[in-house]
Amino acid sequence: MSNQSRRIIRAARVVGLTLAWILPLFLCGVGLRETSVNAQEKAAQPRFKNLQVLKDIPPDQLIPAMQFISASLGVECEFCHVHDGFDKDDKPSKQTARRMIQMMFTLDADQFHGERAVTCYTCHRGSAKPVSIPMVDSTAPYVSEVRSAANPTPQARTNLPSTDDVIEKYIGAVGGAPAIQNVSSRVESGTVSFGVGPSFPIEILSKSPSRQAMIVHLPAGDTSTVIDGQNGWIRSPAGPVRDMPQADIEGAKLDADLQFPINVEKAFQQLKVIRTERISDHDAILLFATNASGPPLELYFDRETGLLLRQLRFASSPLGLNPTQIDYDDYKTFDGIQVPLHLVITRPNRTLNIHLLQVKQNSPVDEAEFARR
Repeated sequence: MSNQSRRIIRAARVVGLTLAWILPLFLCGVGLRETSVNAQEKAAQPRFKNLQVLKDIPPDQLIPAMQFISASLGVECEFCHVHDGFDKDDKPSKQTARRMIQMMFTLDADQFHGERAVTCYTCHRGSAKPVSIPMVDSTAPYVSEVRSAANPTPQARTNLPSTDDVIEKYIGAVGGAPAIQNVSSRVESGTVSFGVGPSFPIEILSKSPSRQAMIVHLPAGDTSTVIDGQNGWIRSPAGPVRDMPQADIEGAKLDADLQFPINVEKAFQQLKVIRTERISDHDAILLFATNASGPPLELYFDRETGLLLRQLRFASSPLGLNPTQIDYDDYKTFDGIQVPLHLVITRPNRTLNIHLLQVKQNSPVDEAEFARR
């Protein structure tokens, strides 16, 4: 196989695994074979073979767990797994991984009252071999990891706007509630690249309520990621249709919501302004959104314009939270609505750069685009 062919195949995988909602399949999904097409078959047949430590978790949670390991250690599937033989135990690193997961579960159960305090990333920090000497330089933890984030100090509240003020300014900056409510569909097209290498044509079809299809046109064929409002799936040129893990469904709904600015207060039980941040050359207001269950959402709004600059969300897995960061830039007005033409979607070891060239509001979108086929 030529290097060009390998790059195309890798791009196809990364598109399907990372686009839109950054599904936590990574390359591991290529080797983990699903054996069912409907609920009855799923109940009757196991999806995966030779599960030991993680045998009791729901099948839907296995791939997010593998993605969390991949991100925490900075490795790909073949670090532990045999290519095209994921059930085999040939590699010592797979046995080590099982022991480490057991150790982590034991520590959390015995020392932290069952709370998920110790994870793979606690020690590995993106390296296959944990570093035992303290680093001189380090980065700050996510706000979501700071227990006091929801209750900032009085000093941190100085000169901060209220939650209502932030949301009201956001709605006004986008175009106002009436204009937002008037958008029933959106058709976007442009290019996407994956850190390095060539760009590929991309189409994003969105339709209320919360339906979206992202199609990337690759030399090997189209890759698409779809959510129909309740369920999601991914289709690649050289593989079966795969379900979107449940952990990513809620994030997918947010991305597909054309009325997100006016719906954000309905989607979360608590919204709280935390502090100011500096994002590129913008002063940003951090809004922390939480529900009784499920991971939180961090929203960063331009203090001057009110537009959304960044979204940082987390998908839960049995081993830890998988972060997804989306940066929004180059807003332009289309039929009275501000739409970002530049999106950078980042996960550990994965970056997508989307440049939109054309945006059409309220264009007809066939329902068949959101049908599983």
